[in-house]
Amino acid sequence: MMRSGLPDTIAWRTALTVGSAILGVLILSLVANELGGFWASPASLERALLGRADDIVRLIEAAPVAYRQTLSAAVNIPSVTAEWYPATTDAARDLMVSSTPDLTGTYDNIFNIDGHPRRIVRFNSNDRLSDVLSYDRSTHRRVDFFAVQLRDNSWLVFTDEAHQWALPQSTQIVIALGFVGVSILAASVLATYFLSKPIRRFGNELRRFGSDPRASPIPEIGPKELRSAISAFNVLQAQLRQFVEERTTMLAAMSHDLRTPLTKIRLRGEFIEDEEQRARLFRDVDDLQAMADSALAFFRDDFKDEDPTLFDFAVLLRTIVDDYTDQGRPVSYSGPERFSFSGRPLALRRACMNLVDNALKYGNLAELTLACSPTQIELTCSDRGLGIPPHAFEKVFEPFYRLELSRNRSTGGMGLGLTSTRAVILAHGGRIVLHNRAEGGLAAKIILPITGSSGGVAQVGSQSVDLQ
Repeated sequence: MMRSGLPDTIAWRTALTVGSAILGVLILSLVANELGGFWASPASLERALLGRADDIVRLIEAAPVAYRQTLSAAVNIPSVTAEWYPATTDAARDLMVSSTPDLTGTYDNIFNIDGHPRRIVRFNSNDRLSDVLSYDRSTHRRVDFFAVQLRDNSWLVFTDEAHQWALPQSTQIVIALGFVGVSILAASVLATYFLSKPIRRFGNELRRFGSDPRASPIPEIGPKELRSAISAFNVLQAQLRQFVEERTTMLAAMSHDLRTPLTKIRLRGEFIEDEEQRARLFRDVDDLQAMADSALAFFRDDFKDEDPTLFDFAVLLRTIVDDYTDQGRPVSYSGPERFSFSGRPLALRRACMNLVDNALKYGNLAELTLACSPTQIELTCSDRGLGIPPHAFEKVFEPFYRLELSRNRSTGGMGLGLTSTRAVILAHGGRIVLHNRAEGGLAAKIILPITGSSGGVAQVGSQSVDLQ
């Protein structure tokens, strides 16, 4: 649009899109009207035949009765013959019963005389009316008839060997409206798709930024208003990134600077003669150091510095289980033997270990269950503890929130384990939900989408299943 000199705005795009849709519908309607033939409206050839038939009707109607049969036999229309039936014949009586006036104007008033419509009957050789007509059935197996009533109630029947007369006007209207409706629907769908394409692209870029705040700026493409919004968002993104980096740098400096006074406190604590007080002091020092290190690790988001790669997720889980089992911890795994997945293996390993640690600490054991589908994987970590109150299902993901009210690091931790775990899962485009099990204990379910780069091959035992 910019090359054409028109302003590239949403208003202009909408106007051009709607105008193009209307123009497309009109063109399609014209094409259908020309190519539709007999079923859409009477074709030009058919109109010519009807016009000649009307002239023949008027001629025979004006001729004496004695000459009408001869005149009808002399009809010279390609593939069409005519036969006159007096009002006293069985054919005329049957046609009278089956006929209806052409009140709808189907034939454009071709057969109207002085504003009075004639009675017209259309049928073919398969209709019972053809039994009373005289025509060569051995030569013409399938013919169409067009009967017109004259003023003296006699009938002139045209026998057509190769032409189909037009459909009734009501049927034509239904077909035309149906085609126009389908055309408008198709044009609207296409117009809406191309009009909303830049907005959809912007939404996808926003979701990418939501999962990775360090993502590159969004390309400024699309209409003027959208480019302005993208530009403002890129500025906001840069400010947020700078804000986070400054706070992270400050926390890193604080953590580094705290090491010196904490070390001095520990050295001076060696001179405390009371062993109990000395032990309490050392525990406080360790708590301060652990809190500083945990906060720093959380705010740094170190897992996002790891590049995504294709790895075996099932093997990663079984390795975690083996490590805990070697320590005599009750951890088990059930699921496929092999499953390739694209992600950050180290970050996912830490997230899974956080869930296992919580399950062991509060539920005495950890049961890992992996379920795979063509679109996502579900990892459930279950325990046999007391569970947690439903109102705390979301609160436990908040930084430094702990259900265990004591400040003992050995029993309650720092309150950042689940927060860090959810950050890792969200960075992979997934989600984590908690629920209490009916048989007792808590279940933490991780749901991760499978991207196109994931291998998507699960192997159970000796059988491999392609999930793509």
